[in-house]
Amino acid sequence: MGTIWIPPNKLVTFFEEKVGYKSGLALTREEMVKHIAESNSITEALITQSDEPIRVRADAIEDAFQILLYKLGFLKQPFVGHGPTILDLKYRTDATKHQLFEKVLFQLGSYHFDKGKHALSDGFNKVEFYKIIQTSLPSDAMEIATELIDLIELSELASPWDWHPARQVDWQNTLALLDLFESESLDTMYGTFFDQRFIDYLSSNFESLGEIHWRKFEALTAEFFLRNGFDVDIGPGRNDGGIDIRIWKNRLTEADPPTILVQCKRQKQKVGKVIVKALWADILDESAHSGLIVTSSALSPGADTIRRARSYPINVADRETLRKWLIQLRSPGNSVFLGW
Repeated sequence: MGTIWIPPNKLVTFFEEKVGYKSGLALTREEMVKHIAESNSITEALITQSDEPIRVRADAIEDAFQILLYKLGFLKQPFVGHGPTILDLKYRTDATKHQLFEKVLFQLGSYHFDKGKHALSDGFNKVEFYKIIQTSLPSDAMEIATELIDLIELSELASPWDWHPARQVDWQNTLALLDLFESESLDTMYGTFFDQRFIDYLSSNFESLGEIHWRKFEALTAEFFLRNGFDVDIGPGRNDGGIDIRIWKNRLTEADPPTILVQCKRQKQKVGKVIVKALWADILDESAHSGLIVTSSALSPGADTIRRARSYPINVADRETLRKWLIQLRSPGNSVFLGW
């Protein structure tokens, strides 16, 4: 693809716009540099505060862009290759399949790309194309055709260029990644309490869980239970009497006592005995069925000993449980894992 002459400041704007368009997340210059540290040439360009054009390889821009999408949780691999090239190499040692691959590629060109189309997102009819493959080529060609289309679609999703405008979601707004760490707001467009884009980010950056805003930590917990069929009431965040979230299963009336009282602790140190005892007192006071401590750390040995020795109906969702929650909630995650 060659090289591009572009001022560093304009390159930053280019990444801001393209990452926001594809992922729905807005990144600062510093956040971009942090997440694509592996791509040294682009990192150096982004750090430079200048309006003077510099020479940048186009493939380096592509690589850095795909690293960003991977780090943000929107790609499952850091690099996405060229679909036809990948399959050409895959089937090169099998003459029969390689011949079929070339015929599928020819049909794809005749049907779509030879008509001046630059991307599958430009009016490609997948069902119609597969019918052509099914009726014109041996049955083994269908597997190759679906594999080829999947790879091309993935490469278009991972492309920063204007001629590949495909994206998984037509985002109605762009969400600042910084809000995950600094904002107390629970307003979200792609979720009820916690935005799906933040879920995808944390599933790929789990080490950042303990750094998110404490209110977002509560929101993540509320979002998990809501998506698993519970009625959820998240508290005001401040002056909540020690109860962050109330949860009901099969709630019939407003007067029903909570099924679970939740205390959220986003902290590095382990949760101590005082929290366990206070939650037990709240369970008794509200006639709740049980309690749950959600923590980015774990219970201290002393707290866990008291909980078990006194048979308190208190469960713990620790750091590893939260990792499993994020795996379930990640797009398009659909398995259920409550963690106890």
